[in-house]
Amino acid sequence: MENKMSASEEENSSSSDSCIEDDDIEKDLLRQAEMLESQLSTNKYLYDVHIEVINIYRKLSDLNSMREAYQRFRECFPLTPKIWLEWIKDEIKIASTQEEQEKIFSLFDAAVDDYLSVNVWIEYAQYSIGTSNIQTTRSILERGLTSAGLHVSEGSLLWDTLRELEHAHLSLYQENSEEWKSQIKRLVEVFRRQLSVPLLNMKNTYNEWTDWYTSLPDGLVDSGPVEWGYKKAIKTLETYKPFEDRLISADSAELYDIYKEYIKEVKDTSTVLCLYERAVLPLCLTPLLWEDYIKYCFKLKEVVLKVGTRAIRNCTWSEPLWIARLRALEFHKLDEKDIMECFEQGVINISPQPPLEFWFSFLEYYHRNSDDQKKLDKLFSQAVQQIGHENDPTYKVSRWHARLLAKRGDMESARKVWSNIINDQQNKGSVNAWLEYANLEKQFGEVNQVRNIFKRALFACKDWPQYIADEWLMLEREFGTLEDIMKCQEKCKNVLRTASQYAQKNPDVQYEREDNRSFSRKRKQEDPETSRVGSKRRYEDSGRRRDANDDFNFKKLRVSQETKHPPFSKPIENKDPKTTVFVSNIHPTVNEETLKELFPNALNISIVLDKKGKSRCFGYIQFAKEEECMTALARDRVPINGRPVFISELKSEKSEKSSFKYAQSTEENKLFVKGLPISKTKEDVEQIFKQYNPIDIRLITKKNGESKGIAYVEFKTAAEAQKTLKEIQPLKVDDQEITVAISAPPPKKPNEKSYKPELKEPTRHARSKIQMPLMPRTLLVKSSVEKAVDNGKVESVNKTPKSNADFRNMFLKK
Repeated sequence: MENKMSASEEENSSSSDSCIEDDDIEKDLLRQAEMLESQLSTNKYLYDVHIEVINIYRKLSDLNSMREAYQRFRECFPLTPKIWLEWIKDEIKIASTQEEQEKIFSLFDAAVDDYLSVNVWIEYAQYSIGTSNIQTTRSILERGLTSAGLHVSEGSLLWDTLRELEHAHLSLYQENSEEWKSQIKRLVEVFRRQLSVPLLNMKNTYNEWTDWYTSLPDGLVDSGPVEWGYKKAIKTLETYKPFEDRLISADSAELYDIYKEYIKEVKDTSTVLCLYERAVLPLCLTPLLWEDYIKYCFKLKEVVLKVGTRAIRNCTWSEPLWIARLRALEFHKLDEKDIMECFEQGVINISPQPPLEFWFSFLEYYHRNSDDQKKLDKLFSQAVQQIGHENDPTYKVSRWHARLLAKRGDMESARKVWSNIINDQQNKGSVNAWLEYANLEKQFGEVNQVRNIFKRALFACKDWPQYIADEWLMLEREFGTLEDIMKCQEKCKNVLRTASQYAQKNPDVQYEREDNRSFSRKRKQEDPETSRVGSKRRYEDSGRRRDANDDFNFKKLRVSQETKHPPFSKPIENKDPKTTVFVSNIHPTVNEETLKELFPNALNISIVLDKKGKSRCFGYIQFAKEEECMTALARDRVPINGRPVFISELKSEKSEKSSFKYAQSTEENKLFVKGLPISKTKEDVEQIFKQYNPIDIRLITKKNGESKGIAYVEFKTAAEAQKTLKEIQPLKVDDQEITVAISAPPPKKPNEKSYKPELKEPTRHARSKIQMPLMPRTLLVKSSVEKAVDNGKVESVNKTPKSNADFRNMFLKK
């Protein structure tokens, strides 16, 4: 009895201990949830914190709090298919009433709108089978097939679900009844539709069709349309399958390029849209992909509006996506309220730089679609205030505003805007700014105002006053009198004389006279002791005389046009190929700051310089993440200053040196193509030779990216190259005959130096001319002369040196 009592007491104590432990765990979870909720109240865009909060409420079985957490999460971010299915399964567990089941249907609708997922559609259909009628389930499956039925690798799962549904429905009817025959026709139509779509498992589907078709009574259905669609689809699948194989084994960094090539190969619009939907699931944070998607479906109103909304939800910071969204709303003529809402949200969310281009896009829209000039002026003022001078150093917004004011006749306001621009320290000495101001005044204002601008500019511009003087003189020649021209010349002459003195004090600004070369030639001919001082004195005296006589001509004020490369960053020492790209064909005037504008996410940019500090036209860009590096690679051949910049993966030094070498002998597996129209791109050449399966095509281009009309097409074997050469000739492109031949570069000339007799350089003395030898050249022969003898051997015959008497006799011909 005592033992029994002790055992029961132990059980009670252990159960009480477990309850205490459970209470402690629950309190700890509640504290964690409270702490995480406070973080979200400060910043609701913490993705991982949302997930942690949901998991905590799931452990606590607090379904109401979990539902609220899901709703907050959904408002901030698009949810992945996995998260949606977890949420829906949690809701299914507690759904008992008709109203709760309808909420689950609405959750499924929201889930399929975020991302393309075959699994979500199948779960949606299966839930419908158990809770609704067959018509509702068919409708859901048809929607799923419209969205994901063209998914080459997973679409067959949806088609199989529909066929199984129709097969199950067929078993409900009596054989040979009208309902049964009608259902047979419906099932045949499903087979026909499925087998006309290129899917990876379509051969298995075709075998199922064959087995089922043979079991039917003869003459009941026609198999011709099914067979025809299958043959066409299986042929198309051969084109898609290489890309599907690459997608299976590809890294995340390779996906964008593979999908881009895949989409370029596909011609069907619906399949392209499906490919974009497949791509945005793993690459949802790649703005370039969303940009491509929006451009492709820009004219499809319903599609582009949904895609634009999803794009900015995934990449909220991307300015190009907000611009694309704004332009899509305008193109499809949505209300001004929707456009204003888009603009206000974009201004808040675009980061890290202020939305300069987004402001431009909105101002363009308002300028095109509104007559309210006062509100437009107010928007310009807001733009200038929000963007700030540091983010718009060239005053692009203000300059455009001034032009619009001038066009509508409000030159007074336009002058005030330009006064603010010119008063800025950076623009005060800028020739371009002054000339733009003068041209605007000349086009819309008064000639006297233009004269005043030129007068101010002549004193303000220290680097290129000659340009201001030339433009002012041209103005007076066009509109002025003789007196105006003479005053202009006098004023310019005095200012340019001052500019000459300024150029001598500042080494960055070089000033030349027309007679500099003549002076340098005279100095070479004069005695170095006297010319060093005397010529300098005469040079200065000559300069003073010219100033006095007003006969001083400027050749041009030259400012070195070589781009200065400030130390934007230290040279990249540890170059990681995963986060660093190699850039080449950079224009000499491009510096690191220019590249920074193109790649704002770059951690470090380094342009390689030579010993003189000039750009060698190549460099390196380092990023923090591999995704940013892949985004940069996608911008290969983007033009900067009129020259396409080549962006490629970083390779080791050995691979870079051995990556390409010009052949020195015949390349039997490579074709040389000459005479292509310069408008043809690499893609055009690929289309010409596509059917012959080349492994590589290289189009020769100039530094500015323009084609030279020459290409090399490489094949695996020489036999393939010979076969292609026979089949493709004669080749014409745009009615232009193209030369195609086996690549046979000219052999490299041997680097053998021919024998040259050693001639001693004539000696120079300090104050004498070149000392020439007095001996005639005909006598400058070797002391040893080779002479042939009768037996074929060569013997050396030594001759004694000639005396003065011998030379005298030779000259006198004795």
